[in-house]
Amino acid sequence: MVNCSALLDSNVVIATVAEAHPDHTASLALFTSGDASNYRVSAHSYAEVFTTLTKRSPRSPLHWPAERAWAGLESIAAVTTLVGATPAQTVEAVRLYATNGNIGARLYDFLIGRAAILAGTESIVTWNIGQFRDLFPDRLVETPDLYLARILSG
Repeated sequence: MVNCSALLDSNVVIATVAEAHPDHTASLALFTSGDASNYRVSAHSYAEVFTTLTKRSPRSPLHWPAERAWAGLESIAAVTTLVGATPAQTVEAVRLYATNGNIGARLYDFLIGRAAILAGTESIVTWNIGQFRDLFPDRLVETPDLYLARILSG
């Protein structure tokens, strides 16, 4: 197996901890077939995952209690490395995002991608490959199954 560091997007973390998620099996395979010590998670993603897991709205299917969501995050934190930007790097990322003419909530994906770059990871692993490839065209962006296929074959 190739040693390849990867930053896991929030949607991969959510799918990993939520058995009811349609991408659960493929996301969980990162931890059962890959080396979780090579995985990074952005500090920003912890807030995003917690919010998604505990959100109470008709469009949000999970509705987890806070304790369950935190336990899921702790299980990920126990085997991955937390990464993030300094306050100055965060401000610079927002400036760069705005300077490139970007607007709206894709900023959160941009902050996650910047964390991947700052951490020196080789890949961003996400279920939203199109969004990340648009924001980071020079970066390797893969779904969990594509990432695993690549590292297991190498």
